[in-house]
Amino acid sequence: MRILGTILAFAGLSIIIYGIYIRHDTLSTQQRIIQQFEDVIKKTDEVDNEVNSKTIDDEANNNDNIKQQHADGGLLKIEEINVIGIMEIPKIDLKVVVAEGTDKQTLKKAVGHFENTAMPGKIGNFAVAGHRSYTYNEFFNRLDEMEIGDEIRVKTIEGEFVYEVTDIFVVEPHEVWVLDPTPEATITLITCTPIRVATHRLIVKGKLKN
Repeated sequence: MRILGTILAFAGLSIIIYGIYIRHDTLSTQQRIIQQFEDVIKKTDEVDNEVNSKTIDDEANNNDNIKQQHADGGLLKIEEINVIGIMEIPKIDLKVVVAEGTDKQTLKKAVGHFENTAMPGKIGNFAVAGHRSYTYNEFFNRLDEMEIGDEIRVKTIEGEFVYEVTDIFVVEPHEVWVLDPTPEATITLITCTPIRVATHRLIVKGKLKN
């Protein structure tokens, strides 16, 4: 019995250590991606403010190419994921990468944009999914703390877009109507609920303010 107890204790400790490592690795990856993306934004902003230099003209052309690539859906590839931008939610102290796709690998490193839904700031439903108290990350762990009127900010190469929360509710997993297009620029955040049980989906919806 002592041997069995030791084995179980070791197994439990190993799981805890592995979970801590995964979360630390995810945080480090997030910080690197955010820094690289913000460096690109800073560089393009600096180029936009410079004139009368051939070197600057060359950089400006490169800047325009990057913006056009982003606008055309050729997203910026950083750390092996296609980055759309950075989402910030002041109410829950969240700053997280938004990447294209909701596959397992993407959601390990970021919150994921549902393909075929609108892009940030555009007319339609910009829909995003994220894990909550999951093995790999907890990006949307505090999403249930949000209230009507809270802001969701999304920074892209095209600019920063601010949404105001208008609706918060829970649906069952099969209720995919929450991804339907909208006649105005809106945002939909989706995560599992309750935490660790995940029988339903918590939905936070908002409308573009600017």
